[in-house]
Order: sequence, then structure tokens, then C-alpha cells
Amino acid sequence: MSTPDPTAVAALQASIVKPVFFAYLDFLGDPVRANTSGGDLMPTGSGDPDLDDEIFTGISGTVVTVSAVKFGEGGSDSVTAELSGIPGVDDDTLALLADPLNYRGRDARLWRIIRNASNVQQGGFHAYYTGKMTSVLLSGGAEEQRIRVTIESYLAALSQPSNRTYMDQTRYDSGDESARAAIAIANGNYTGAPSTGSGGLGTGGSGGAGGERFFNTNPLL
Repeated sequence: MSTPDPTAVAALQASIVKPVFFAYLDFLGDPVRANTSGGDLMPTGSGDPDLDDEIFTGISGTVVTVSAVKFGEGGSDSVTAELSGIPGVDDDTLALLADPLNYRGRDARLWRIIRNASNVQQGGFHAYYTGKMTSVLLSGGAEEQRIRVTIESYLAALSQPSNRTYMDQTRYDSGDESARAAIAIANGNYTGAPSTGSGGLGTGGSGGAGGERFFNTNPLL
């Protein structure tokens, strides 16, 4: 994530601010580039290969919703980009959205520029979010429909739970039986050390009131 340049920051202090948002969604074979200015735009000179010399289709900002970006220690929350009020989606687009391989894990980027009251751009492009698409939802009726794309930050997308437990330890170290021993101790049937009989706390001994068991595996005691 970059930060706005000083010119853009100064423009944000004005009483009238006209931001324009740019989005790039890397659908397989049919990437989407759009902006909220209402007219097609081709950025140049930004130094960003995902922006420069690419046509971003103009869409009215009244039909596009992009959720706020909130950052924390574990990365950012999910971001949703929604296009509403569109006419019936054609068969090619439906087929594209129906296959998760066409979007899941592929790049999504968001930029913003600031315009003043005269619609003159102030400063450069602010790349404020980059992540991976994780889901696409199509909803609505026959006349108009809504497409919602959920985007996760790189950190969140690459930090999915492993679903492993301590019981998997022997898969990586065949001689490590610590997890099995811990469960046996908890169940009161540990037999990993010789017993000296009930009562007392000698080597391998067990005892204690209330069903408690103590195990001493130190040969020096």
C-alpha cells in the first residue's frame, strides 16, 4: 500500500473533493478494468504496469460500491467491490463467474486519484489496496443484477489455517511421541515408565489423592 503524495494530501483539505476510483480484477482471459469517473480513461506515466496504457472503462460512481479498507496486525479485513443495477448478464459472463478457477486467488488492485472542484487531477495515483479475489456473488433479477467480488489481502490469503494438530507431530518426526504420551497421561493410562507400585513417588511411581497421578521419569530421583 502506498500513501497519497503531498499534492493529493493538500487537495484533500479542500471543501470540494472529487475522488475517482480505479479497479483491476484479473479474471482469467477477461480482466476487468474500470473507473468511477463516468468516462473511459487511459492512465500514463504512473510507472505502474497494471495502470499505464490500459483503458479503464468509465462507470458511474452511483452504481459502484467499494467497502472501506481497515488494517490491523493480521493484515486488512476483506474488501468488497460491488457493481449494481447492471442489465442481464450474458452467458459468457455467467460461465466465467461460475468457475472459481477463473478468479479465485487472482490479483485485484484498487487505486484512487483526487480531483478538485474543476475536475482537475491533483497529484498522482494512490495504490491503496492490493489483494487476491476469493469469491464472486451474482444476485438480482431478470431486469438488473448485482456482482459482488470479495478480495482478501495477500497476508490473509496466504495465512489460511493448516488444520494440523499436535497429533501430526509424528508425521514430521517419527520418534516424537510427546503428543501421544500427553493424551495417555490425561487419560490416566500412561505406561511409559516402570511402576514401583501404588503409593509413593519413587521412580515410575504413581499416587496421590483424588485420582491424581504423578510420574517421575528422572533416573536420578
